[in-house]
Amino acid sequence: MAVLTVDEAKEKITQWLKENSHQVKVIEDPHANFHFEIDYPLGTQKRQRIIHPTECPGLIVLLNGVAIADEHKQKLKVMEEEERNKFYGSIKKDLMFVENSFDMSTDDNGVIQQVQFSYEFYFDTLTKTNLFKGLLLNHRTLLYIVTVFNDRFGLPAMPAETRPPSTIQ
Repeated sequence: MAVLTVDEAKEKITQWLKENSHQVKVIEDPHANFHFEIDYPLGTQKRQRIIHPTECPGLIVLLNGVAIADEHKQKLKVMEEEERNKFYGSIKKDLMFVENSFDMSTDDNGVIQQVQFSYEFYFDTLTKTNLFKGLLLNHRTLLYIVTVFNDRFGLPAMPAETRPPSTIQ
């Protein structure tokens, strides 16, 4: 059955997220009819957003992104502009034909600060399969960006874990 209203879309999406046991946080957003933050992949600390913007009737936007590690930004900053642009160009070529979109935000020096991913679709294609396909595509694109930066610049230092280590008995 086709989704025709915002309430129907919100109800279906909420139902599917509950069926799959996602943690759902409702975000107050004056620019959206509904805006959810969910754990994706399921049970992880990674988050994605599911948004129905008020100015775009019938549109659903799935968003996630990644901030570039400070160590990677420092290495980008000291690169020659031509080499940095070549690196960015290779990423853009690799992502050119994926079904989701991406945006690389740079500072005044041309150094990427973050990359945001989105998958957009309309009510006429709102299905559980399409919703989770979009979430998966965004997640895979995030993994691609993390992998490319880590392969090029090495693994950044991660903050020490605050939990006590588990013991094996």
